[in-house]
Amino acid sequence: MIKRYLLRPVIALLALVGLGGAILAAMIAQPLVPPPPLASIQQGAQKIDVKDAPALSYFAARDGTQIGYRVFEPQADAAAAPVAILIHGSAGHSLNQVSIGKALAAAGVRAIAIDMRGHGVSGARGDVAYIGQSEDDLADFLDHLKLAGKPAQKPVLVGFSMGGGFASRVAHSAMGARFSRFVLVSPFMGSDAPTSRPSSGEARWANVDLPRIVALSILHRAGVDCCGSLPVIAYGLPPEIQRYATTRYSFNLLSSFGPKDMRYRDLAGIDAPIAIIAGEKDELMVADRYAEIAKTASNARAQVIPGVDHMGMARDPAALAAIVAAVKG
Repeated sequence: MIKRYLLRPVIALLALVGLGGAILAAMIAQPLVPPPPLASIQQGAQKIDVKDAPALSYFAARDGTQIGYRVFEPQADAAAAPVAILIHGSAGHSLNQVSIGKALAAAGVRAIAIDMRGHGVSGARGDVAYIGQSEDDLADFLDHLKLAGKPAQKPVLVGFSMGGGFASRVAHSAMGARFSRFVLVSPFMGSDAPTSRPSSGEARWANVDLPRIVALSILHRAGVDCCGSLPVIAYGLPPEIQRYATTRYSFNLLSSFGPKDMRYRDLAGIDAPIAIIAGEKDELMVADRYAEIAKTASNARAQVIPGVDHMGMARDPAALAAIVAAVKG
């Protein structure tokens, strides 16, 4: 009789654990379906003139992985030139930043565009080994520049779209002190940010496997990191573009690149100057609401470029002029 009473709660607990495991397994097994191609993003990226783009250089991250980057050297006094590090957007790579890099170099700024790990030539496409590896790679790159004797002053961090969310994440971290200022170009500030349009209709850039994200988040918080390389978000790009772009992100990459946890966090507590620049016709972001975000920081401003859409911010002459002005302060 006593054994029966002792065993009942144990059996019930095991049943609950088994049920919970079955539910998590079912959530993880949910298929990831990509959205239809979003023509404005693909075509906008293809309009960026990549002729005469600098060749790729490489540095070794702490795990030995080779990370690719391109250096846009200014014509005069390159040794003393200020430095800007350019972070591309979701699914992108360093070639998407060629127009920005050229404009900065023409203005006397040494611009360096990185293929963030999981993109372009850096590491396994669409994945990182652990959450936080994107930040570690950027810290390693700063150390690489320091060992090379450049820059002599703190660089500027320029992030476009998802890269802008990543730049804001860095600004909130201890590594933020290693940068002189931040320029956020059409930044994705989180799925719940006032500037983020719902991913539907003309703004349907990505499909998110929410059940899988929830299940993997629960496992991660429980210290179980068994399935972080599973894809959890697919972007609106055609299958033939997979050779050039990163069409899917794993759970680890999505959790590492962009704003922390993909949730909105304002700019409060960041002391460095911040410039937010977006296009009036942005189909993914609500440009006129960046002013609300800028008000949360003591030294931030927002600027809207008339008539420019999301990818236009990476090539339009008025957008490039605004980015150059923000970088140079």
